[in-house]
Amino acid sequence: MALVVTGLSQDGDVHALHQALADAGLPTDPLQVIGPDESTQGVSRGLATSGGDILTSDLGMRVPGINSPPGHSAFFRNETLPDRLGDLEIPDGEVDNYVEALERGRSVVAYFAHLDNVDKVEQIFRSVNLTNVRRF
Repeated sequence: MALVVTGLSQDGDVHALHQALADAGLPTDPLQVIGPDESTQGVSRGLATSGGDILTSDLGMRVPGINSPPGHSAFFRNETLPDRLGDLEIPDGEVDNYVEALERGRSVVAYFAHLDNVDKVEQIFRSVNLTNVRRF
């Protein structure tokens, strides 16, 4: 079932999209943007310290739940751009099109929708002039 809505932004500015989602009563935290100048190596992500991560930003010197405070630790993943696009549920056959769009200076915008709001999210993407709006 298609629940990830994607689109392309010409300039990476998603302020209008953010506002339109908020105005529609939708949360904005499922919104993700991959920009053309974004590094694909060493991407820092937040992760709750209760997880079982091996390599953290403090080089593994803290043990979650023992000598680290509760909250978030950053860890680093070495992932390629196709892997990141795959995380957005973009099928393997479509990934090259998105990579090419990024190389041409566009940004990939994605929203992890729910069954009850996926149509509304898709409509909002189109209303703020994102191109190539699709759901996967």
